[in-house]
Amino acid sequence: MRKVAAQSVMVSLLTVFIGSQSLAQHWSKKPFDASYEVQSAAGKSSLRMLNDGQGRVRNEMSTAAGKMTSIIDAPAKVMYSIMETQRMATKMPYKEAPSVTDEQSAKALNAKSLGVKVIDGHPCHGWQTVNQDSTTESWTGDDIGCVVLSTTKGPSYSSTMRLLKYSAAKPSPSDFSVPAGYKVMEMPATPSIR
Repeated sequence: MRKVAAQSVMVSLLTVFIGSQSLAQHWSKKPFDASYEVQSAAGKSSLRMLNDGQGRVRNEMSTAAGKMTSIIDAPAKVMYSIMETQRMATKMPYKEAPSVTDEQSAKALNAKSLGVKVIDGHPCHGWQTVNQDSTTESWTGDDIGCVVLSTTKGPSYSSTMRLLKYSAAKPSPSDFSVPAGYKVMEMPATPSIR
């Protein structure tokens, strides 16, 4: 049971971290299926992010410790952490954390503009935000509506997320639901990480 609880907490933290970079009060209206390389002190991992363009995001993080999957349903204000080996999921309230996804949300957060540049062939707008003791620089592709490059740095933490592959294909609605036959456990709300 401790392993299940530890995995649930880890997935929740990853979901909040990743979600805050990709989904906020103004989520991307463009559906996509994007694959990223994530580099941090824990090593290299991969992330697949699916967005339906209507406020639902699925994150699949593969690390040395295994695969972690989370589903954020912003309109329903709920988040699921999927644990495949246990055939279970945790369900918890999801509170959107304000973040930069476009110029409107950048202005609302007083984000510092980093200007425009082309990254890996994508014309991007960059924004810098400071949250408590960490600074995030995030570059969103104007052509694709998702993060192309994001770097977060803090006193004891550093992480970089770089887009490797992108598809504008709309994901299946089944990607945003808990698989049939999984036991769903209700969890209390976790405090907002900011």
